[in-house]
Amino acid sequence: MAYRKKPRVGATLVFLFLSIFFVCTTGVLAFKMPNKVQELSGVKKELAEIEASKVSMQADLEDYSGRIEQIKEQVGQVKLDLEEAQKKNPELANSLAGATEKYAYLTFDDGPSDNTVKILDFLKANHLKATFFVLGKENQDDIYKRIVDEGHTLAIHSNTHQYNQIYTSVDSFMQDINALSNHLESVTGVKPDVMRFPGGSNNTISIKHGGKDLMDQIIAKVKEEGLVYFDWNVDSMDASANKQDKNVIVNSVLNGAEGQKHAIILMHDAAPKTTTVEALPEIVEGLRKQGFTFEKLTSETVPVQFKK
Repeated sequence: MAYRKKPRVGATLVFLFLSIFFVCTTGVLAFKMPNKVQELSGVKKELAEIEASKVSMQADLEDYSGRIEQIKEQVGQVKLDLEEAQKKNPELANSLAGATEKYAYLTFDDGPSDNTVKILDFLKANHLKATFFVLGKENQDDIYKRIVDEGHTLAIHSNTHQYNQIYTSVDSFMQDINALSNHLESVTGVKPDVMRFPGGSNNTISIKHGGKDLMDQIIAKVKEEGLVYFDWNVDSMDASANKQDKNVIVNSVLNGAEGQKHAIILMHDAAPKTTTVEALPEIVEGLRKQGFTFEKLTSETVPVQFKK
């Protein structure tokens, strides 16, 4: 009879332990599986919601981009319409500019002279434009031309500046300024359309030579000829003396400009007016501190006129 080995007790115990562990593990997994599945489903749902939100945000962004482009087009059209309106109505352009800007107009009477050259040099170095109300003078064509070439306004003051000649009648006045206008146009190629009366539009010396109604008649004729005349609202006082003190000029301009929106400043560039040239740097600096931007006068600038 063959001999059988009895199963080992140790092996049996190991088998039983593994069986129990397997059963327990399977039970635990079976217990936890629904919770894991539920958690996984929740994660998938959140991912789906995030994706949907992303798509919605992308759509909103595209919509906003489209609206921005529409607004840009509308703003561009408004700008074009405003520019067109300003071209048709210069007074509107000036009133709109005046609502937000303060403009200073540097104007010089009675040149050209060597002082005009110095003033032009200063203006060029400081990127400024100005207005020159010139007289008819020999051997000054280069200066007339330089005024125009450097972007300033070349304007009429008088050919002779002889009050006892130009203010005897309308005809004598027009002959005087037309002679200057024609010469300036022949030299520069530009016909002046801006002027300033010697002594201003409210001068009284014309009464002595041509009567109390002469200026009214001259003004009417000037307008008929398409000229725009300018007086001033800030006096530098440089004409009150042959060579005025520089500080008087500076203070007169800066004090006179306070409270002005459009400061049209009367100065002179005749040969004796060296202190006017010397005063310019302080005048420009002081006006800038007051918030002024510098411009030249044109026929579209709203004029300051003593007598209309």
